[in-house]
Amino acid sequence: MRPQPSGAMNKQVSAESESFYRNAGWAAITSGVIGIVAYGLLMTAVKTRTGWIPTEQVYLFFKAHDFAAIFQFLLLAIVPLGLQKFSTKTPPGMSKATLATGVGAILFVALLLLLGTAKIVSDGLYTFAQGIVGVWLIVISWRLLGSLPRWHRWFGMFVGLGLALVGIAFVGIAFVYPSLLAIPAVPQENIVEQNTLTNNISHHILYVGSYMGVATLPIWTILTGLKLLREKRLDEHATLQKL
Repeated sequence: MRPQPSGAMNKQVSAESESFYRNAGWAAITSGVIGIVAYGLLMTAVKTRTGWIPTEQVYLFFKAHDFAAIFQFLLLAIVPLGLQKFSTKTPPGMSKATLATGVGAILFVALLLLLGTAKIVSDGLYTFAQGIVGVWLIVISWRLLGSLPRWHRWFGMFVGLGLALVGIAFVGIAFVYPSLLAIPAVPQENIVEQNTLTNNISHHILYVGSYMGVATLPIWTILTGLKLLREKRLDEHATLQKL
């Protein structure tokens, strides 16, 4: 077989790169939009809840949030791949271990959400995995110097800190309610509400973390998606200049 000219090979590689950025960018934007809907459902459930045991309507809002969040995080798992490819332009970039940690943590959130809807684990256990995602987001935002604008990196660290607080809050709540770690999940009506200092502090941390991280994660995801789409357009421009 006759080898392809170097120009044709470069054009093929560039086309594959553009397609990758496009797919990753739109996956990020879709994840962000679904995340906004999911957060709206969660806040609706929280604001309309009037007692320890949620009513049937409130329960449906919680479940709708869980299903929306599953799709949000499944799509979000594509974003680290886009960031890793993007970061290779400014060494040292994102390592394969860091990439695997991010994708694994994000998919872990989706898995725990799915298991929670099936009542195999507590429907709040996924928040601990969100904390892991938050720590990862802080690390990559700090390390992607030169790949992302400074404001984007600082915003990522802010979002990551919020998610990390959510994970820390779950640890405190689980200390008060050890049954949250039981498999299969213990029905909420079998759990006695505890009004302790640890529980109150943990819930305040949860509220702060939710506003800092859970509410802003979709915004960060959309902004990252737009950045990846912009990179696709830059690659297209570079390709045209080479022709």
